[in-house]
Amino acid sequence: MHHGPAHASRVACVSGGLSPSCANRREANLSTASQRLRLLAAALAVLIPSACTAFPTLAERTNLLAPTLEYYAPETGSGRAPLVILVSGCGGLHGLQGPKTVMKNYAGAATRAGAYAVVMDSFASRGIPFDDAVSTVCSGLRLHGNERAGDIIATEALARAHWNVDFSGVILAGWSHGGWAVMELLSAGPRATNIAGFRIDKASPALTPDAVALFYPYCGFLNATGRSTWDFKGPLLYLNASTNAPAAGEECTTAITRARGGADGVTQVDYPNTHAFDEEDQVPGSEFIYDPEATQRALALFEGFIRDQATRLR
Repeated sequence: MHHGPAHASRVACVSGGLSPSCANRREANLSTASQRLRLLAAALAVLIPSACTAFPTLAERTNLLAPTLEYYAPETGSGRAPLVILVSGCGGLHGLQGPKTVMKNYAGAATRAGAYAVVMDSFASRGIPFDDAVSTVCSGLRLHGNERAGDIIATEALARAHWNVDFSGVILAGWSHGGWAVMELLSAGPRATNIAGFRIDKASPALTPDAVALFYPYCGFLNATGRSTWDFKGPLLYLNASTNAPAAGEECTTAITRARGGADGVTQVDYPNTHAFDEEDQVPGSEFIYDPEATQRALALFEGFIRDQATRLR
């Protein structure tokens, strides 16, 4: 099912790369983030040991993330409500022009639907500025999705302590690289004791989410989903936006279906848009095209999904 108008034109670097400025930035000769991840996958899988990571304990990880989390309380409703953990893409929450709006927009949709929302920042917490995130995280050189999976567990613990309420459930929502992180958590499963060096000493509700939303996630070779079987069989919303790389969308559909053992419970919505179509503060020269109409539809879709889950879990 398709939402939003198709674009008649697209902005791209001459090299076809993702770059803050096609003319003078060092990323100009690189391909898009998803393309680079696929090209580097085989080498990185061998060269970068997944068992090693900084901040390996829950205490260390919560101390790392606590100063950078953004909390949003429900706008409507009363009684118990679910927690939505929003996990951003590899560009983080701050761009060349200051704070980005995309995660704030979706957090607002979640709170309008009657949920608590917390936005996770894996980048400012580690001192990774936007330029470095684009050139090293988006390219797959560091901070893989499985490392950020540990951040999700820490974020859930911090949100629980922040509000000191009994959430009716936990919903995970990830965009692009953040979708990869969510999928790594699902691939690790509820009995995991270690994810990329992050030690799990006790059960976390984040390991058994009640629902999941994935917006144009990275599903290539570095993502363990293609080699995993998920315990998670709850409601899953998958928004595919991949006109700039159609094979990437198909790859995700296949990986999710295989991991779940079928398509039951999966709602896939295909948008005729590029990756990151909902980021209004795109950098000059990016081949990702902001579409305001499609963005509003995506926000309404997400809000409806969260509202349905909040009602179901109440």
